[in-house]
Amino acid sequence: MIELKNISKVYKKGSVAFTALEDISLELRKRDFCTVIGPSGSGKSTLLYIIGGLIHPDSGAVLYNGSDIYRLHEGGLNLFRREHIGFMFQQFYLMPYLTVIDNIRLGCHERKHAERIYYYLQKCSLADLKNKYPSELSVGEKQRTAFIRAIVAEPEILLADEPTGNLDPGNSEILLSLIKDFQSEGGTTILVTHDPGMSEFANRKIMLEKGKISPLAPLI
Repeated sequence: MIELKNISKVYKKGSVAFTALEDISLELRKRDFCTVIGPSGSGKSTLLYIIGGLIHPDSGAVLYNGSDIYRLHEGGLNLFRREHIGFMFQQFYLMPYLTVIDNIRLGCHERKHAERIYYYLQKCSLADLKNKYPSELSVGEKQRTAFIRAIVAEPEILLADEPTGNLDPGNSEILLSLIKDFQSEGGTTILVTHDPGMSEFANRKIMLEKGKISPLAPLI
């Protein structure tokens, strides 16, 4: 589904250069639940954003069904993200002036997506909170709202950047269960985390160290 070939990314500030990723190659298959672990600064988030079409690599290719997404014109790249990618972040990024249901509607592109909102609200135990504002929600409720927004348009790929970073163990388990359901329904998930324990929920694991896949914990 998604194949990375020799991806490298260097950030520069003045005369100082920092290599975020160096010659990364890997393949992600349909229904994979892949965790990306490693210390801060190892390139985890950069890898995620390159897969999602948000950061252009300096070299290499990101192939989706055989076509390099970074050879698309800007409109084509936007369409790729819109139709195939769902994003989740540690900070939720909910609009404070919108209710739960209206925040979720931001992820809908077609009427059929909006028709699935109530199904997901029930599934995520948020039906009674649909008219609440983010300030009235617990941390776990905010993250579940963000999860629904990310998948309501039925993306093939869910990219999650430290989604459990602000959650207690109970809410982390609830969220990971929902992600596993997304996987079982045909979705592919790439989850960035500092917590090695998250890997027990995944069928594949990548460990990054200084922008490279660690030979001590190879891709499985």
